[in-house]
Amino acid sequence: MSLVLITDSAGIPKDWANHEDAACYYARGKVLWEIGETVREFHGGISAKTGEQSKLTVSSILGVSGPLLGEKFYSRETPFTERSILYGRDRYMCAYCGDIFEGKSLTIDHILPRSKGGKNTWTNCVTACKTCNLRKGNKLLENIDMELLYVPYVPNMFEKMILKNRKILADQMEFLIARVPKHSRLLPI
Repeated sequence: MSLVLITDSAGIPKDWANHEDAACYYARGKVLWEIGETVREFHGGISAKTGEQSKLTVSSILGVSGPLLGEKFYSRETPFTERSILYGRDRYMCAYCGDIFEGKSLTIDHILPRSKGGKNTWTNCVTACKTCNLRKGNKLLENIDMELLYVPYVPNMFEKMILKNRKILADQMEFLIARVPKHSRLLPI
């Protein structure tokens, strides 16, 4: 089943919603604008006055006003520890040997090891194969014969939305990819 891309009034992505949750935005009058194809049509009761059945059509991309689920929900930071997002950012490539791996064969390496004060941040973490991660261990790169093949970066919200959803509709992808930075590793080489 496809999901609906929920954005704020300026078009900044906030989250993916299922069709029922998206319908709640319509029902509460929070939809400011909608674009994209129709992804679902809900049918309600029959009006006693007109005899017509109510209908609600949900589009694939919604701009909404105010938080339906609370500001705290929308302001939360997507943690890099969602391995699929980090692996996607790094294109399932080991940052040290450059080989491509399946997710189960990758690990998360801390460039500045946690044992030396390194944090779980986007710019301190890269994907690494198990062999390279074991070889690097808790050493600093300047003290061993290893180097990074790419620089880790913080994905913007548009990249995160692409990485979070494997079933993006064509119109949603067009909306998101147009707002991805030119340096993004999500763009074709």
